[in-house]
Order: sequence, then C-alpha cells, then structure tokens
Amino acid sequence: MIKRILYTFLPVCLLATGFAGCDDDAVEPLPETVPLIIEASGKSFVMGEELTLTVKVNDEKNPQLTTNEDFDVYLTAKDGEMDVSKIAFKDFPSMVTVPKGVSSFDIKLPIVESGLEPKQKLTVNVTAFVRGYAMTNPTQTVVVSDHYYTVVSLKNNSDNIINEGDEFTIQVQTPVPVKDDMDINITIPDDQKSLYETLPPVTLTVNAGETLAEAKVKTKHNLSPTQHETLVLNFTTISVMYPLDNDKMEIIMKDLEAGKGSKLLDERWVYDHPGIPFASSGRQTAVVEQYGDAVLMKELDAHPNADLAAAGWKFYNAWEFHSVGNSGDMWNNGNSFGNKVPLFLAARNTVIVQNHAACINEQFSKITDDGYLRMIEMKVPSNATAPASGQRDYGTAAFYGCGTGSPWKSNSQLISEGCRMEIRARLRGQKNGFNMGIWLVSDESAGQKSYSEIDILENPVGPVTGDRAHQTFHTGPTTTDNKTKTANNTINMTEWNIYWVEWRSDTEVAIGINGEETVTLKKSECTEEEWTFTNAKNEKGLKFILTMGAPNKWGLGGGTETGGVWSPDAGWDSGFASYNNYERDKENDAIPRLEIDWVRTYINKATVADYELGKAKNGTKFY
Repeated sequence: MIKRILYTFLPVCLLATGFAGCDDDAVEPLPETVPLIIEASGKSFVMGEELTLTVKVNDEKNPQLTTNEDFDVYLTAKDGEMDVSKIAFKDFPSMVTVPKGVSSFDIKLPIVESGLEPKQKLTVNVTAFVRGYAMTNPTQTVVVSDHYYTVVSLKNNSDNIINEGDEFTIQVQTPVPVKDDMDINITIPDDQKSLYETLPPVTLTVNAGETLAEAKVKTKHNLSPTQHETLVLNFTTISVMYPLDNDKMEIIMKDLEAGKGSKLLDERWVYDHPGIPFASSGRQTAVVEQYGDAVLMKELDAHPNADLAAAGWKFYNAWEFHSVGNSGDMWNNGNSFGNKVPLFLAARNTVIVQNHAACINEQFSKITDDGYLRMIEMKVPSNATAPASGQRDYGTAAFYGCGTGSPWKSNSQLISEGCRMEIRARLRGQKNGFNMGIWLVSDESAGQKSYSEIDILENPVGPVTGDRAHQTFHTGPTTTDNKTKTANNTINMTEWNIYWVEWRSDTEVAIGINGEETVTLKKSECTEEEWTFTNAKNEKGLKFILTMGAPNKWGLGGGTETGGVWSPDAGWDSGFASYNNYERDKENDAIPRLEIDWVRTYINKATVADYELGKAKNGTKFY
C-alpha cells in the first residue's frame, strides 16, 4: 500500500475567532510523485548469482531529486504466462518498500543455487509496478541458466548457407565477459580440407574480459559442375565455466555451376547471384566489409540479366536492407527493443490490419545482421496503434511505401507506367491461418478515380486454400466492383524466391515468379471503365504494402462474425500460440515470419525525368 498520508487539522482558534487570526494551513498538500526508472545489473545469470534491480529517480532537469515519501514496488517474474519467481529465484519478494529521501534503491534478487536442468534457460520478465508513479523500463528481461553457455555461429549468416569460393567468419560468443582466456578447439573432417583455401584455425580464443572471438575462413571455387557440399565443423573446450551450447555446425556450400532448375522455381533465372546486395557508391565499401561483396549500381544501369536488359529495363531504385549505415538514415533503432527498423517504410497500422493483432513495427520487425527485413507475429498482448485502439492478443508488423506524392522517406520509390518491381522474399514458420502479402494498391484517398490492386504474392494458408502462391490483378471503378485475373502456383515459399511485376505500359501489366511470367492482363481484356492501370488514373503511382494477414478467413474458413469483425475458431493458432515470451521466442523457427531481402525497381523509359514526370519523391538512396 502506498503510504500517502492526508493530514487534516481544525484548530480551535477557527471556532474561537470566526476563522480569523489562525496561521496554520487547514490541509497539508499531498507529496508529489517523482519519475522512476528500473535498471538491472545484467542480462544473463547462472545459479548461485544475484540479480540487482535498481529503482532510480529519473529527472534529468533535477538530478538531485529524491523520493518524498515511502512507496511500495510490486514485483512479478514470468516466463511467458508462467510464474517462475520460485523456480528462478530464492525468496522472491512480491513487494518491496522504497523509503523516503533516496535517489536510488537496490532490490537484491538471489538466483536459486540448484534445480535447473543442464542447458535449461529461463527467459524471465521481471516487472515492477508502483501505483500512481510513471516508470521507465518497468520490465527487465534476464536469462537464468545453470551455466554461461558459449555459442559458435557464422557471423551475419544465420542460415549457414554459402556459395563455393565464399569467405565466412566463425564467431564465438559468451553471454558475459570471460574471467580468463577461454579456448575453443576446431576440427574438420580430413576429406573436406581440400575444399578450403584458408582452413579454420585449430584454436579460437576468447580473451579475458572479452565476450567475442572471430576467425575468417575461405573456401575454394571449383569451376567444374559438382554438387552442393555440407561442411562440418566440430568444437570442443575444456572450460567448465563457459561450456559449449553447440559442439557441431554444418554449413551448406552451394555449387555455383550446378544447372538451373525450372524457370518458376529457380531465382537464378533473374540473377546469377541474387544474394549479393546492391550498393550505391557512398555505401559500397561498408556493404562489402559487412557482407563480403556488393554490386555497385547507379541510375539507368542496364539490368544485370541480359534478357531483361535487352527488353529495355534500366535500374531506377532499390531498398536494400543493409544493417550498415547511419542510424537516422537507412534505419532507426532508437526504441526499447533495440531493433533496426527501416526508415524508408511507414507503419501500415490500419484498422483492418489491426483487427486481430496490434501493429508495432519497432517490436515485431527488424533489419537483421544478415541484411534482410524480418516481420513476425507473436501471441504477445499488445495495444493497437491509432487509428485502431485497444489490446490485441497478438502483435505484428505491417509496412507501406510509395504513392504518397510527397518527399517523405517512405516515398523514395515511384511505381507507375514503365516500371518493373522485384522483391526477393521467403515465408517461414507455422503459417496456418496467415495470408502473408506483398501487394500494390492505388491511392486510398477519398478522391481516388478508380481502384487498382496488384497482389504480387498472397499466401493464404489453411484447410480451405492449402499453401500456394496466389498472384492477382484487381482493376475497376471501386474496391467492390472490379475485374480480377489470377494465377496460383505450388512453389517452395520457405526458400528465397523473386516475385515481380511489370507495368509495361498503359495497356499491359504482368506478374511473375523467378524466371516465369505467371499472369498477364491487357487493356483489350477489359472495358474502358474496368481498365485502371494508367498514370492518369493513378496520379501518385501505386502504394507498396507488406502485411501478415492473420488470422485469415480465406484460408481458415470457419469462425464467427460479431459487429462486422470475423473471428476464427479456437485453436487456429495451436502451432505457435505457446511461443508467448517475446525475448525467449522471437527467434524461434516456429514463429510466423515474412522476410524481405531486397526490393529493386527498373524502368523502361529513356530518362528518370521521363518516368517520374515531375512527381514529388524523396531523393535519399536506400541501397
């Protein structure tokens, strides 16, 4: 209970003098609250250690400010929805009183000395609450385990996939600085040594006081067609304090001379090396340093694909999700989640998007160290953002760009007549009930003249639809009265594919996957009213949109509708609903996620001016 005391005083002199001649106040004012912040003494702990939570007065304008009353701090410790206060801690207090007159106060939380299983990791959200006080960072997330585990991985390559001839970096990382030098021994099979130009080191050492050690390794490029190889690296250590989390790593090394598959299924029909990022001249050095290679591109360069170059496509612009560059330019991670969020895309936080999940891009999306945009959806209670409101069971990410007719950063690309747009994407995790979408739509203002929509990819997954790549044109006078033409194909959407659209002219548009044109729509197939794919009817170009679309009525079928909002049958999310701890589960492979490697646009006009026709656009290069 907050010890906020109200003193009342009715002096006798008031009665005796008719409320005159009394110097005492009738009521002593309530103490004013002070802003608070919670800090943790670390992020990772093992059995027998102690977590310290520090409650601080947080007023930059008045750094000498102290608490002016006793108040109670209420504490909880949860891993997802599970109370772990007794599993992770000894004598965890549900309430602690902070005294009057202090600028900071430490709350000691000893970790249990036994009971955790080997490699058991609890991701604990320790939350503090003080009634009536504003508090910054009230939830501190810590990992509690039996040991500090050492993780060996590939730097900036979570997929463990390389091309033959590539250089890669082995990275050894501990959760806390090691007290003494710690060695990791590395061995590889003898019959694989010939595949390397530079062998992995025999020993990789994390120096005392450090958390990280790295070593570069280079493979050989065999120019003859062979086969993909699985490189095996084995790890050992004698360290008892920092044992290995993984004692083996397998790396897929792709044969660059392997024959191409079908045009529909093989992205190499568009680019020989689609994973190599584009870079502008100002970023090329940094991108090469981060990713090992980059293609320097500038406006009106011919498409790297000879056939597409011959068709007249010239480079216009790109969004490359590099994790390099200055914060505030390419991306911004000034949020409490530490995620790099692209500044060239805006939040698609519409009411429809947020029917079932709150759109919070800062939490549920990020530019990864590997260099792509990851969007996830999790069963983490979240508050919907304006224009929607209220709590949702899920949190999600959704973006849009282009089509604004202004110089905002989200309007750094233009999609109009004479444009080819390519998106390298993959869809992963438990997708049942989702309709992940990459799509274009006409200006949504009240004064729009017509409705144009291109679904470059929709993936409605469920018992009704299965799991296929749908691509559709919508064109007509309104959103409800329009002509459609569609194609759907069975492909492996969990791996990278290039989805594209060509707005070839004011009489023809086409959609495709990798090297295959899947559906084409021509003006001759439509009435005059139905045909809307012209600059005249889309003066600001088309908007580019990325959405997760869950839960999806199209794929799931069953459900109920209340007040115009459809809700799915219970259990639709059984494949991933239990992954409800953000810090613990956000990297879990079961989490539904839409991942974009890059977005590139080309034009078939002689000059950029001929294409843009004076339309307002942000000139920053995001590649």
